[in-house]
Amino acid sequence: MRFHVQHAAIKRKSFRLIMVMLLLVSLFLSAVPVRATEGDGTSAKDEQEIYQKLKTGKRLQQEEKNYVTPEQPTVYLTFDDGPSKLTGKVLDILEQEGVKATFFALGEQAKEYPDMMKRILKDGHTLGNHSYNHVYKELYSDFQTFWDQIQRSEEIFADIADTRPQFVRAPGGTYTNFDAYYYYLMDKAGYTVVDWNVDSGDSKRVHVPANEIWQTVKDSPLEHELTVLFHDGTGHESTVEILPKVIEYYKNLGYAFAPLTTDVKPKQFQVGKSKWSRNMSAAHFQQLWEETKQYATVHPHPGLQQVKEEPKNTDEQLGKQKVAAAETESPKAAIKPTVPLKINFSQWSSVTLEPAQYQLRSNRIELSLRFLIEKLGGNVQWQDKTKTANAHYGIYDIQYDLPARTIRAYALGNNVATYSLADMELQEGTMVVPLRKTIDSLGGRITDTVMEEGRREVAMAFRQFYILKDNNSILKNSLFALAG
Repeated sequence: MRFHVQHAAIKRKSFRLIMVMLLLVSLFLSAVPVRATEGDGTSAKDEQEIYQKLKTGKRLQQEEKNYVTPEQPTVYLTFDDGPSKLTGKVLDILEQEGVKATFFALGEQAKEYPDMMKRILKDGHTLGNHSYNHVYKELYSDFQTFWDQIQRSEEIFADIADTRPQFVRAPGGTYTNFDAYYYYLMDKAGYTVVDWNVDSGDSKRVHVPANEIWQTVKDSPLEHELTVLFHDGTGHESTVEILPKVIEYYKNLGYAFAPLTTDVKPKQFQVGKSKWSRNMSAAHFQQLWEETKQYATVHPHPGLQQVKEEPKNTDEQLGKQKVAAAETESPKAAIKPTVPLKINFSQWSSVTLEPAQYQLRSNRIELSLRFLIEKLGGNVQWQDKTKTANAHYGIYDIQYDLPARTIRAYALGNNVATYSLADMELQEGTMVVPLRKTIDSLGGRITDTVMEEGRREVAMAFRQFYILKDNNSILKNSLFALAG
């Protein structure tokens, strides 16, 4: 009898001990998510809310970043799938043309051509990460696989050239490949994902002819900033062949060339319906969250580190430094042309400028602001006291601030763009400005340019609502009304 009593007491003690242990384990597990996320100010509740929002398929934007719009229209040439035996030829062409570009390299190719990786950086180009092996079914089966390939390539780049690229391009682009989770976690890790807005078409099949690539590029819409997709991987000899002609084409249109930097707003496709079957559980999301957050802590990218550590007035200081640098540099001299320039405003309206009425500078056409605006049917007011010119056309106004070298563009009185260190100058009482920048600021675009020996011609286009005749409602919102 005493044995049964003792046995029952032991069972009760064991049950209590088990319950206490379960309670402690439960408390521990409930505390883990809080500890795991409190380092970046995000609670477990916030993390769950983010997961639920991403689950709807809508992309969540990270905090706003400050990008710089270049004053001159700019082309960012990008080359994917290298390095290869063709990369050296591409680099030679870029060097001859004085052009900087961006190369999105594959990890497995980097191992095969380490010297090319070093030369890309030595020549002043930007290096980006294009995954390790470019195999779609692996990269887009799960974010973990994509992430592992990015990390694997990054370690190779670090070993070869002591660099960890901030820029990433998804093989095939992000559209229908990335989902909201991919974008969010890459942002969380500090990467900048870059797509394009001009596809040269050099990879739509094997050995695309050079002439076809050329026609595709020429038929692509023009914007102020163009991110052009090319490939320097094996089998893209046609890209190498046509590259000089493409560079010449954009130069003649007045474009500058630059590599991608953290100041450039990246071209990114919208999130589309994924063509891959993927499931993201809350537990898996938390695991990836922690992994990407840990990476960002251990390997902060220079661009992000700068934003974190610089004082609040860094933009103002940077602007002053740029102005000071610009004032110490001697600007490139304007070239006086010998051939008349025909400007086609539309199919029915054109004007021809004599050589003395315009000039060329750094592949740009410059002319009198008043002449251009009045020929379009607009008005210009000059404020001698402040040395500013206000140009009004349709729903648009442009303010040229000569002392500050700043252009401010307005639509119905609302500031839509500001360009610092802008090109403008006063010549014998006449404000001279770049043609393309002025047309862009008025909502139009240059559609064609001919710069041949003995013939120079420019065509432009405006949407109908850009060229509405002035009426009282429009003038109420213009700079003329605001100034009066």
